[in-house]
Amino acid sequence: MPLLPVVPARFGSPHLLNLLIVEDSPEDAWHYQQLLARVDARIRCHHVEAGDLGARMLRELQPDCVLLDFHLPDMTGQEFLEQFHPEMPVLVITGSAEHAEAAGVLQAGATRLLNKGELSPESLHAHITESLREHALREQVNLERRRMQAVLESTAHGMLFARHDREQWTVEYLNPAAARLLGIGVGPLAPGVVDLLPLLDLTLHLGRAQRLSVCRAERVLDLECAPGADGFTVTVRDVTGEGARALVDQARHEVLQRFVESRPLTDVLRSVQDLIGATIPGASGRVLAGQMLLTWPHLAALGVSTAAYPHVTGRGARRAFVSGERGGCWALPLVAPDEGQELLGALLVDSPDDASIPAQLDDVVGLVTLLLVQARDQTRLQQQAWQDALTGLPNRSVFMDQLGRHLSAAERSGSLLAVGVLDLDGFKRVNDTYGHAGGDELLIEVARRLRQAFRTSDVVARVGGDEFTLLLPDWPDTDSAAPRRPRDVPGQTGWGGVQLSPERFAGVG
Repeated sequence: MPLLPVVPARFGSPHLLNLLIVEDSPEDAWHYQQLLARVDARIRCHHVEAGDLGARMLRELQPDCVLLDFHLPDMTGQEFLEQFHPEMPVLVITGSAEHAEAAGVLQAGATRLLNKGELSPESLHAHITESLREHALREQVNLERRRMQAVLESTAHGMLFARHDREQWTVEYLNPAAARLLGIGVGPLAPGVVDLLPLLDLTLHLGRAQRLSVCRAERVLDLECAPGADGFTVTVRDVTGEGARALVDQARHEVLQRFVESRPLTDVLRSVQDLIGATIPGASGRVLAGQMLLTWPHLAALGVSTAAYPHVTGRGARRAFVSGERGGCWALPLVAPDEGQELLGALLVDSPDDASIPAQLDDVVGLVTLLLVQARDQTRLQQQAWQDALTGLPNRSVFMDQLGRHLSAAERSGSLLAVGVLDLDGFKRVNDTYGHAGGDELLIEVARRLRQAFRTSDVVARVGGDEFTLLLPDWPDTDSAAPRRPRDVPGQTGWGGVQLSPERFAGVG
């Protein structure tokens, strides 16, 4: 395994990541390293020329990222992925003639498919860093999914998922509680399961949720079946002598069900009110998150002084009882369990000043925190897919999607749509003079100015390099877009007199 020569890191910084290059051409491998060294010399590159050697290095080196040639002496890149299943991001590189043939690597687990002839120092480095960022976020989401799985596995009530195909019901998932209460396992449902099959058949026929109470082995079971996009979810509760606990389980299931169905987060959090009331009979409460966490409107309604509001800064967040002229409530922080200790929200519960209240709500706090963490990570993944990583503006994919939508709307309504293309005169001079960091700072500043200059209903996107695009719906006149530029978008920036040139506009009827 030859180790490619490493260019000394600038300012004496150590390498940041280990990159494994699986490429049968030493010249191409050396070329990739030189491309990366021009942008960041702190990347340590290792090179092997065959797939079996690459698999060995996956185990021994455990690299942060892999550059994989599609055609290797002993296998293709797709065969490498399907056989060895790398856990780190893999970027497959092909020639232009192989690009269509290699498209299957994305289904096999590759994070990127790159054309060898189109690589530049900046684009290769950007593909690697974005793949690493996406991989880290995906790992975080998988971790939260495993935590959610642990909640389902440990809950006292059963849950199973079944599909109907060709007159046959098949159980695809069930947690331990469902297996214990119903005495079934994963696989086709036997006709002898007289309690469950009629419920599933009725739900399938009517197309809406159905409930049934049955007695089994001296137990009273409450079965609820709800149809979904891919099958049917059945919740099984042992209600023998339960009463209050059954209400808590039902409320918790409703919260989880709304979250699994991808309801709006506000709808999910609103259902937490029922869970609070079931956990502590007579109590009422709500969840504050987002902007509401900054104003605490509920405390103001109770006549609580601003000075008495709980401390809401991450690691310092604490549970507290606050009282005002018209009542009091417990404020329980919802803090992410990861290293950042981010404050995600707060649970407010109207109740007397009873020190046992917070302990009774520990399960509620844990569940809501888990849901908020999951929602936060899903939002980050979505932003990663649709935002330009440098400027935060929508990327080319978003722009093309919005362009198609607005063109269709304009055609139906007869309104005009202005489309603009902007670039920076002299941008190369900034990169040559100040380096890529200077160029990045300039692009960020231009994006900030464009956001301020146009309406919130307009679409301002960065489609690559120093090129920006504008989408101005419901514009009364195609010539009225250009006059906004000298007033709202300063033509000259502070970087060596670079000019912003939004001169090319097209009106679309």
